[in-house]
Amino acid sequence: MIGTVLLIAGLALLFLSGVGLLRFRGPYERLQASGVGDIGGAVLFLVGLVVRLGWEATGGILVALTVFFVFTGPLSTHAIAKGAFVRGERPHEE
Repeated sequence: MIGTVLLIAGLALLFLSGVGLLRFRGPYERLQASGVGDIGGAVLFLVGLVVRLGWEATGGILVALTVFFVFTGPLSTHAIAKGAFVRGERPHEE
């Protein structure tokens, strides 16, 4: 039951991240929506798989993937944001 809830929450967060990626117009707003949503959604989904399938099935691989996403997600988001800033994109003033 808990694994199913985590899977659904992860999928919902990934879906909302995709909607935010399409909805926002600036690169920094898109990075915020996709970075937070993708990392959180992927971690929730992978933890839900570990809970649902059990540690014996593929627990080690899923934990390694979770650690990989937690460390590389913010790094890639930062690299894209720095590239946009160097290119001359500035945040929109409201």
